[in-house]
Amino acid sequence: MSKNGQKTKLGMALLWVLVALLGASSLQGSPSGLTATESDGYLQWLHSLETAVTARMATELPEASLLFPFDTPAWDLDDPRPYRHLSISKAVTELEAQWNNRGNGNLNSTLIALANARNYVNLSEYDSALVWYSLAAELDSNGSFRREIANEGLACAASANDSLAMAQLMTNTLGASELVGRENELILAYRWLLTERDADSLAHLVQKIESHPDVLASRLQFWHAYALSWLGRQDEALVQMRQLIRTGGLSHDLTEKQRAWVLVAIADTYFLMGEMPTAQDLYRTLSGSRVLELKLWGKYQLAGLAFIDNNYLRAGNGFEEVCAGTRFGTWQDQACAMADIARELERIKAEGEPYGVANYYER
Repeated sequence: MSKNGQKTKLGMALLWVLVALLGASSLQGSPSGLTATESDGYLQWLHSLETAVTARMATELPEASLLFPFDTPAWDLDDPRPYRHLSISKAVTELEAQWNNRGNGNLNSTLIALANARNYVNLSEYDSALVWYSLAAELDSNGSFRREIANEGLACAASANDSLAMAQLMTNTLGASELVGRENELILAYRWLLTERDADSLAHLVQKIESHPDVLASRLQFWHAYALSWLGRQDEALVQMRQLIRTGGLSHDLTEKQRAWVLVAIADTYFLMGEMPTAQDLYRTLSGSRVLELKLWGKYQLAGLAFIDNNYLRAGNGFEEVCAGTRFGTWQDQACAMADIARELERIKAEGEPYGVANYYER
C-alpha cells in the first residue's frame, strides 16, 4: 500500500474509533464553541471529578456505584442481620396464607400489598413481586403510592428480564399526562431500551420527554443526552451536555464514569463535527487532568490531531506515552500501532526525495 493510502486508512481508523465510542451514525451541522459560562462549568466539572476521585483513592475505596435496576449499593458482606431473609420469608408466608386463591382474597390495604411486593424483591422472587405490585396498583385507588409502585414495578420487571411486563409498565409511564416526579421511571426506561438496543422505542421515548421539558433535570438529562448520542443525534446530545455543564461542579448524583463520559463526549462531539479548535482546547484540558484515564484520552486525541496535521514527531510522542500508560481500553492498542507508524512517517518525511516524499506532498 502507498504511503498516501496508508495515511488515509489510518486517519479513517482513528475517526471510526471515535464513532464507535459515541455510537454515531452520521453527524450534521457545526455548533458554536462553548460559551464563557460553559467553559467555566466544564473546568468546574473536571475539578469536581478530580477531587472526588483523589479523595476516594486516598481512602482505597472502590468507586461508589449503585446497582441497576434498583439503584441500591452492592451487597454488604458485613451485614449484621444474618437471619433477615428468614424473617422476610416468614412474613411472606403468613400473608400468602391469609390470601388464598389470588384475586379472591380479602386483602384491601395498598400498603400491605406494596410491603409484600418488596419482601418478594428482597428474596429475589421477582415474578411473585410483580403480582403483588399489580395488586397494589389496583388497590391504590387515590394514587397515594402511584410513583413508588410504578418505579419499583419497572425495576422488578427489569430484574425478571420480563420484556412484556416492561413494555406494559413503560406504556403506563409514557401515557401519563404529567411526567414531573416520574424521573426515576424514565431513567429505568432509558436504561432498559439502551440495553435492548431498541432504537425505535428509544426514539419514541426521546420525543415524549422532549415534549415535557420541565422533567429534564439531574440524572434524567444525562440519560437523555446519552440516548441521543447512541441514536447518532450528536448535535442534539451536545445541547443537553452543554446544559449539564452550565451548572458547574455539581455531581447530579452521577457516578464518576458518567461524569467523565460527559467531559469526553463533549470534546469528541466537537471533533467529529469539525470544530477542531474547540476540540483541541478541550483535549488539552483533559490531557492535564489528575484522572489518569481522562489524561491519557486527551493525549491520545491530541496525538491524532497532530497526525492529521502531518506533525508526525509530536503525534508519535503522544501515541507512545498513551501506549506506555496504564491500560484502560483497546484504543491504547491503536495508540501503540500509531506510534510506530508516526515514527516511520517522520523518518520518511525527513529523508525526503529518495522515498518520493516530494511527489507525495504535491498531491
